Amino acid sequence: MNPTVDFVQPQSNFDPSLCFARQSLCRFAALTLVDPRCGTWDQLSDPLTARLVGEAADLVRNEPAAQADALGLGERPLADLGPDFVLARLPKIAASFNSVYEQTFGLLVSGNCPPYETEYINSKFTFQRSQGLADIAGFYRAFGLEPSTAHPERHDHLALELEFAAFLLGLERAAIEGDHRDRVERSTICRDAHGKFLTEHLVWWVPTFARLLSRQDPGGFYDAVSQFLAALIAAERALAGVPAPSGHVAPSTVERPEECNGCLLNS
Repeated sequence: MNPTVDFVQPQSNFDPSLCFARQSLCRFAALTLVDPRCGTWDQLSDPLTARLVGEAADLVRNEPAAQADALGLGERPLADLGPDFVLARLPKIAASFNSVYEQTFGLLVSGNCPPYETEYINSKFTFQRSQGLADIAGFYRAFGLEPSTAHPERHDHLALELEFAAFLLGLERAAIEGDHRDRVERSTICRDAHGKFLTEHLVWWVPTFARLLSRQDPGGFYDAVSQFLAALIAAERALAGVPAPSGHVAPSTVERPEECNGCLLNS
């Protein structure tokens, strides 16, 4: 299900460096989950990527507000927010990376660890699944993002959701650093949207996905990704003032061809 939970945004001075670091880590996490046929191996193996996300992770790990008071089911501590650990397990060549991806996720939706949010809503509740997809699409449209026909993907794919979270962080930073008279109002809108999106579309299911993902590739690249994801979600919700998820969720995959006309986000 997609629970609606009230959250409180911590009151603190805005730190553009911290915001950029969070944005970088969300985008990195998204990149690890994209089909390697899109060229992600080249980006992940680039030394500049390692340097950028390494510095970003150091900054977030040293931020006291990123430490969750208590971890939810499946979440991991801030110390596990280590992109170096992920990159150390990246397959050495692109072809091997593609093979590992297919073994982990399959060519169709994996019933073991589907990277789609609405697969974690009980299949009996088809209306809630449809509403969930519509709500995600509504978030994207509200901020000027439209489906990409070049790389079609469902709106609820985790890579898209993480990229959208990063997009909102970038908008908040741009609003604060801009010279608009209403920059405080603009930044507040972005910050509130980010917290709401975390609550309704990330926090409640990603730790479960991460736990399942680790079982698909034990000791491998996606095992490392799973640990990073579980730590990132805990840190993000702590920084946004979002409470830990409660209750247990599990995937309940069914074929829904009418929902496969998804997107990659384009602004």
